[in-house]
Amino acid sequence: MRVRLAATIALLVLLGSGCTHGQDPYATVRQAREEKIPGTFSYVLRPPGDVTPTVGPQHAYDGLPGAGTEPDVTVTFAVVLDTDSGRSWGPAWVFFTRHLCYFSAKGDLVSPGRFGDGDACTDQNMFVQVVDVRSGSLVGAFSAYDTTVGWLPDRGEQPVHLDGTTRFH
Repeated sequence: MRVRLAATIALLVLLGSGCTHGQDPYATVRQAREEKIPGTFSYVLRPPGDVTPTVGPQHAYDGLPGAGTEPDVTVTFAVVLDTDSGRSWGPAWVFFTRHLCYFSAKGDLVSPGRFGDGDACTDQNMFVQVVDVRSGSLVGAFSAYDTTVGWLPDRGEQPVHLDGTTRFH
């Protein structure tokens, strides 16, 4: 009986490991279609093609300016194209952080509390950071603005929450 049970478990493990072969580990965050990034003049997201990242999203995010300052960050695996200049970045991890504003010409993130009586930065403001999926290097950053506060990139599936201090969605 024990031999049969052990053989059954071994067969299930073997079959189970074969089922994951070829599956995309980043399917939940892979950009599904081309779409404009709201509040930008000419930036669009495109599907990244048949590429597998060598740097995961958590590792890519950890070294970014402002990482960990906001609890929720949206990520998509995509190519970013500037349709005005024809320049593109990617394939890349594209991080959208709401309520994080980029005010300094020196490249420093500046607290919105330094801008007088109210909060000059709201959830409509998005700071977009583009990180190469092969090297983990920051290749681009820009601001975006979402009037609906509900925009999310169109990804293949409902994203799962990745491990780490920041909740990616």
